[in-house]
Amino acid sequence: MKYFIIGLSFIISIVIFTACDDDINYEGKVSCDKISLNDSIRIRKIQFYNENVGLLCGGTKNTNGSIYITNDGGNSWTKTFQSDSLSVNSFFYLNDSVVFACGDSLMLLKSKNLGHDWSIIELDNYPYLDYYLPYHDIYATSEDNIFLVGGEHFNKGLWSETETGNYPWTHDSYDNEFASLCFVTEHVGFIGGYGIMMVTEDGGNTFDHIDFENEFFVDMETDGDGNVYAVSNRGILYYSSDLGYNWSSLIDDYNAEFTDLFLGKEVSSVCGLNGLVYIKNLGNSNWLKINDIPKLNYYSVCVSYKNEIFLGANEGEIYVLNKKRTI
Repeated sequence: MKYFIIGLSFIISIVIFTACDDDINYEGKVSCDKISLNDSIRIRKIQFYNENVGLLCGGTKNTNGSIYITNDGGNSWTKTFQSDSLSVNSFFYLNDSVVFACGDSLMLLKSKNLGHDWSIIELDNYPYLDYYLPYHDIYATSEDNIFLVGGEHFNKGLWSETETGNYPWTHDSYDNEFASLCFVTEHVGFIGGYGIMMVTEDGGNTFDHIDFENEFFVDMETDGDGNVYAVSNRGILYYSSDLGYNWSSLIDDYNAEFTDLFLGKEVSSVCGLNGLVYIKNLGNSNWLKINDIPKLNYYSVCVSYKNEIFLGANEGEIYVLNKKRTI
């Protein structure tokens, strides 16, 4: 057992990371707990809407996919959507009722009750058949203005946008797979993927290329101050404070392969393959690498409103760091 000082709040300044063990009482300590969904999906995204309600999604490409909801802060999860052929790769909270989700083969889903029920949105027009690709990320400014990015095989990418929610959809194909997008404002947004990053300053009507040729950007996020973060699968976390004109690296781990990033109000985290997890606290410029957790492949990370860190792995496994237990 090792001790890590990470300052998660004004009250608790010293916390303890341990190997996962359900038989040990970690009350008052930061621990590593395991939750199993009894579902074989790879968990691709976890995010909470408030302290109690959250969603997760995942699946295996062209095999199966699911969406789960929690109403008790992540202690238990209930399946609300299942596909026997398509993975669910991401979702986006639009407001306190509407959620969009996306996945394989241009799948687009909508919930009107914060994820308890889902319906499929049929696109009124489609790209060429060669670009019936998986959507990997989604963003919306309203129920009528939706943005999606996707792709596969590294050399096929797709950007889809609608301003009506139905027709017409705009589908632009690229020679690079897209994996992520984020918007700093309603008009300024970024999309990233295999050997490519682009920025729009007019809400997606036009894009400019940013000079990144040798990176695969698996996730892009923005904080409340207009800063942009981009995670490369080569173990690099990039940062820009001037809307993408200049970039610096916050983490450069040559042996790592990153998969996801989450920016929380007090705690932020990056995860990756082979048990890779970095954590940073508000007010601390350093990212702390965590070692004493299971050496699994983590594909998604989320920090809850209680500053619990949720890590999504294969086979429906969730690992929770800093779980707040009540007895």
